[in-house]
Amino acid sequence: MNWVGRTAVVTGGLGFVGSHFVQQLLVRGAEVICLYRTERPEVIAELDHTARLRLIQLDLLDENELRAACRYAARRVDAVVHCAALDGNAEFKRRHSARILDENMRIASHVLGAARRQQVDQVVLMSSAEVYAPDAPDPATEEDDFRRHAHFTDNGYALSKMYTEILADLHRKQFDMTIHVPRPTNVYGPRDGGGRVIPAMLGRLAAGEEVVIWGDGRQTRSFVHVEDLVRTTLAMIATSRHAAVNVGGDESVSIVDLARRLAALLGRPERIRLDRDKPAGSAARRLDLRRMNEIVDFTPRPLTDGLADTVAWFLATRRDRAAA
Repeated sequence: MNWVGRTAVVTGGLGFVGSHFVQQLLVRGAEVICLYRTERPEVIAELDHTARLRLIQLDLLDENELRAACRYAARRVDAVVHCAALDGNAEFKRRHSARILDENMRIASHVLGAARRQQVDQVVLMSSAEVYAPDAPDPATEEDDFRRHAHFTDNGYALSKMYTEILADLHRKQFDMTIHVPRPTNVYGPRDGGGRVIPAMLGRLAAGEEVVIWGDGRQTRSFVHVEDLVRTTLAMIATSRHAAVNVGGDESVSIVDLARRLAALLGRPERIRLDRDKPAGSAARRLDLRRMNEIVDFTPRPLTDGLADTVAWFLATRRDRAAA
């Protein structure tokens, strides 16, 4: 798809995933309106400095602010990529489930409303592999989601992603909107300073602290590099073959082996402790990637290469902070 001369709005544009969308859209020649709530100068410094990038700080919970940004920041908006969401590690999700559900639901509704009023051609709503039930088939196809395998959960984040997808379905039917829903597995890569498993492990290992793993550590997960997620999502827009696409890597790794790999890349001792009294989650979670492989023209990077890339960024960032 030719992005030259097109305008894209990216919500959460200074966040982990959103900033990579901003950068890739700039590289492809788009005019990019980056919406963000929290200022992150270190991320701004990594983006291309071009007149085609406009940064706007606002709160997506304020529907009027969002409408004004979409209406007045550009003559026309061709695409909206919605990456903003309240998220966190398992403990944060457990303690703030109601707030996560409430805020993410309202934000998704505001984004769809603004896109509808501006007659935006292409809308992306970032979803998650958490829309699949624990007893879904392994690997799970896109049809094996909560619509086919309904299950109760008190995970506000997972519920908010299900609600967002339902809202997307209804907007497609009632307003004939083109809405793409990528469902990534665990995303990792540079600029991830959040509470996800890989940056959390890196922080503890670098500080010489123990990495505490819930359960026996043998539970396996698949991961996708953030740049591969971006490229797959842009391929979804370009091809428009599937409304929902699983996005992940072919390789699965146990959580304890993941910690060992990161320790080796950092050159730190393997200080790992298993907390068998805590829930480990499902033993394995794999996604069927046939739709993804059908639309992309690249091979997702191996986990070994992606982890090395992530650790290199982590160490460089620590050096810059220490120098500052």
